[in-house]
Amino acid sequence: MLSALNEQEETVMAWEVTWEDGPFFCPACEEEVILKKGAILIHHFAHYPEASCSYGTGESEQHRQAKYEIYQALRGHPSISHLKVERYLKEVRPDVSFLWQRKWKVAIEMQISAISPDEIAYRTRCYADKDIWVLWTIPYHNTISGWIPYNTRVWERYLHALYFGRVYYWLGGARLLPIHFEPYVQDSTLEQYYDEDEQKVKLKSKLTYSPVLRDVDLGEAVAITDLRPVTRRAIRLGKFALPGAQLWSMPASQGKSSQDSLLPSASETEGGQ
Repeated sequence: MLSALNEQEETVMAWEVTWEDGPFFCPACEEEVILKKGAILIHHFAHYPEASCSYGTGESEQHRQAKYEIYQALRGHPSISHLKVERYLKEVRPDVSFLWQRKWKVAIEMQISAISPDEIAYRTRCYADKDIWVLWTIPYHNTISGWIPYNTRVWERYLHALYFGRVYYWLGGARLLPIHFEPYVQDSTLEQYYDEDEQKVKLKSKLTYSPVLRDVDLGEAVAITDLRPVTRRAIRLGKFALPGAQLWSMPASQGKSSQDSLLPSASETEGGQ
């Protein structure tokens, strides 16, 4: 974990304090934690070996670094206040969160490891119940090139449907790359059919689409601060059941239709303010 509580119950960042400023405590179990300040890994807090609390355990260095970069990139933005890493909200713990224009509460979920669509739906509902607008993002990797089909994971396809035909890939700092998936034709065959109107046999193409491969449309990079609150009502799109959600997103009207997202009509979505 990058943040902990001090004796005054104030949230402190690991890179902003020294051992002399301790002791420090876990926001979840309230037990004392260790400040780790090394030369290689980003500074962080950790539970003692005998602790049973799972808060902040099993986190990769890549995840810690991403949270740190986003936090630093958003610091000082005139529309952002109450910026915090790892805000403890019981059911959910956003990696970074802030108040936008002193009006909208925004949470950022940096997803690096595999996650089920059910878990994404659960956390998204939790944020909506707390009146928080959530951005799910994934680190960009160069296998998404636009030149060859991309082998998507089920939770990427779920986020694509949830965010109106986009997945927001993190480029570093506060920069995101919105990517749209297009169905990938795996096979094409000709088959005969009888045309009743013309009274003759004709040929038509039969397309077979890959269940996981997608062609990708790389969008223009945007900043986290370019996004706005957008609501989505609960709906089933294809095989995905999407929850009612408060999303930190580009406006739904700018989304692109695809077999994955099966976008609802404009009357089925509401733009944020």
